Amino acid sequence: MMGTISDKLMRVINTKEDIRQALISKGYDVPTSIPFKEYAKMILDLPCNANSFPDIEGIVARYSALGLTNEQMAENPVWKDLTGNGHDLQMKNFAWGGMSGVGGYVDNWNSSADWGVNNYWVNSHTDHKLQFITASTVVQVKSKNIYNAENVYKNILKVNGLTEAVNKGSARGLRISATDSITSKEIKTFSFDTDGVIQISFDDVLQDYYVNYFVNGNNTNDIDITIEQLPLYPGFILGDGVDDFAVTEKELNFEDTYTVYTAFIPFQNNPTRNMILCGADSKKNFSMQYSSLVYVSFMAGNNYYVNADFVNGLNLFACKRNGNNICIKNLLTNKVVTGTCGDWVENAGLYYLWKNATYASFARAAIAGQTICNGYFSTDEDDEKVLDWYKKQYPWLFPDQAWTVTGKTNEDEDRATIANITGNGNDLVLSNFAFSGNSGYGEYAYNFNDTSWISIPDYGVISDKTSKSFNIKSFVLADYPVLYTAVNKDSSIKKVKIKVTNSIPGFYFGNKPANQIIDLSTDGIYEIPSYNSPNDVTQYGFRCSNVNDSCNITIEQIPEYEGYLVTDGVDDKITSSAFEMGKDFTVVGEWRFIIDERKVAGLIKPPSFYLFNENNGLKLFINNTEKSSSLNTKSLKAICSDGRVYFDDWSEMLLSEEQPITSSSKDLSIGYNSTIYTQMAFKNLGIYNDQLLSKDDCIKAYNYLQTIKAK
Repeated sequence: MMGTISDKLMRVINTKEDIRQALISKGYDVPTSIPFKEYAKMILDLPCNANSFPDIEGIVARYSALGLTNEQMAENPVWKDLTGNGHDLQMKNFAWGGMSGVGGYVDNWNSSADWGVNNYWVNSHTDHKLQFITASTVVQVKSKNIYNAENVYKNILKVNGLTEAVNKGSARGLRISATDSITSKEIKTFSFDTDGVIQISFDDVLQDYYVNYFVNGNNTNDIDITIEQLPLYPGFILGDGVDDFAVTEKELNFEDTYTVYTAFIPFQNNPTRNMILCGADSKKNFSMQYSSLVYVSFMAGNNYYVNADFVNGLNLFACKRNGNNICIKNLLTNKVVTGTCGDWVENAGLYYLWKNATYASFARAAIAGQTICNGYFSTDEDDEKVLDWYKKQYPWLFPDQAWTVTGKTNEDEDRATIANITGNGNDLVLSNFAFSGNSGYGEYAYNFNDTSWISIPDYGVISDKTSKSFNIKSFVLADYPVLYTAVNKDSSIKKVKIKVTNSIPGFYFGNKPANQIIDLSTDGIYEIPSYNSPNDVTQYGFRCSNVNDSCNITIEQIPEYEGYLVTDGVDDKITSSAFEMGKDFTVVGEWRFIIDERKVAGLIKPPSFYLFNENNGLKLFINNTEKSSSLNTKSLKAICSDGRVYFDDWSEMLLSEEQPITSSSKDLSIGYNSTIYTQMAFKNLGIYNDQLLSKDDCIKAYNYLQTIKAK
């Protein structure tokens, strides 16, 4: 029953080889010539690391972007197979900067087509880091003209060495400005004189501009100031969707049973285009692809596939095959879709990421890593271990509750619902919103459908009028308003931003006799200032100094809080369903009170936290209904249950109050509290239950939320 001596010897040999392969998977170089007794020392030297990847059967290739840099990958563009099996990926066409390469950065400072770096003042620079050695009033870094209405400039930066340089008088400060592309005059400037994390945004600049970085001083070289962009997707490699891809040097041959784990964030700029995320020959054995941000397809041979729903943002899928049975499992939602496929087709050859062997349809996606198990159909226990590993490595990507309004409009059919990013179904429900003016998405100065705006067909023709936009088809009379509002001395025109398209000569806004006019005769974005009527009644409106029988001018308001949902402070309510929270938690997001008033209302998850509006700031309770902290700010970037709060500039304050409350099970209220209401602008929010994120992870969580659009 025990077998022959030959059988026993074969078992020993097989065991030795199994141990050897396990050591190789941990990064050891273990040639067959090494004596078996040396294996023990290697095993003892293995680090006891709770974060090591789970030991799942059949792993033949594993890739992870953790710890990689663009500098490293540019020097040697190879994504190493961490198993030691030699299935390294050769990285092709990556820029290793910006949104093509590791991390994902707003700018690529290595791009000479976009940026000019003066090496006299800047000692060294990478794709995302600048080191200033000389203070000067001369422009250090200058971008090409970047402005357009859809892609405004925002960046989060980390500054070091500035405080020391300012304290010893070697520099006066750092300035980052938007500069007119024609006149070179500064339009908007951010100034800093201390180290830290800073956020800049030129989303309210209404003309073409360059971005300039200055270190102000007196041409002294006694400084060492570093400006570093923070990545949008740390621990990921991003493919640009144009020509970036990766491929193995040798064949990675799948068996008829396998499991492939993939952690990725899909992007999409063309919903009609198919994008290949990874695979070999899709007509033979394995491929993943998507054509919209709705679902992903797992192909297991020609015309055999199953589809699974995306989660908004990070996705973690297991694609599995066992003979003729296939399934795709979303590890974040535990949803499984099954199907059958045809007979096994022998080896497909080389293996790819961001495309496959069959089609050059490059995916625009961020990939954190992939694990391929050959000859093994993973268990639910295996899947849970993989999910837990990613949660430990990327905690900021795993909120228990999260919402964003980015991309939603007042015209959406589902405008009264804000979907939960996690896919858990706990959506925010909007009540009593007008979805126009100061109640809805954006906060618009005017509702053009309101009776206060008057159109006269005898003066011109208006069409396609909505609450925020309209179209002008003709001007019947010169200098007569086709659309106007009557203003008296007790009222005024509100300041408003508008976008003008298909303009004509002579087109303007205002009142010509009062000499209060804004020339709108060329396409662009304009700011109409507030007007007070000099008379009892004055008609301020859209006019043309010339008669025009046929035109097609479009006027569109730009909201005051573009990308936000605004509550009116009267009866607007934003509410979630009830959910559990423990004593430990982190809350991260972008929101703010937009008026000064003392109201016991705002952002509330009783009794875990209360944020109330105050005349000159806000009041905060954390796990305590008796003791609060008053803060001189209208918003916070992050709140931690251990008392840490982070302001808009990511400076930290520790609130050392007692926290007797250990749990809550009620819903989340935004903009109101029972029958009390306040005005807020809400963009996004992530709640991490049973997690105390570090400052760095809070920043990563915040950056991640800003990249997510509403589904």
